[in-house]
Amino acid sequence: MPDDDVLDILEKVPALADAQLWEIARRCRIFRSRADGEDQTVELEMSTDAARRWMVVARDEARDLTAQGVPMPGLNGAIHMVPWYLLDE
Repeated sequence: MPDDDVLDILEKVPALADAQLWEIARRCRIFRSRADGEDQTVELEMSTDAARRWMVVARDEARDLTAQGVPMPGLNGAIHMVPWYLLDE
C-alpha cells in the first residue's frame, strides 16, 4: 500500500467537502449456488472510510443485482450485514 493516505488527500479537496469517501481495500470473486440451485458469480468489494469503518458490496453483474451492507467497525460484522438474499432474486 502506498505511503500516501488517499482518504486524507481527498478530504482536503474543496469540491468533495460533502462527499462520502471510501477506499476500496479488497476485492474478491465468489462462486456460489443461489437459492434456486443455479450457479452464480459474485464480485465482492470491501471498502473502508476515514473512521476505518468497513462496508461490503456484493454484485452479480450478469443479472444486475447488488447487495450492500451497512458501515461497521469491523470487516467480520460488515460481511454479515450484507443482505445476501438480494442476490437470489
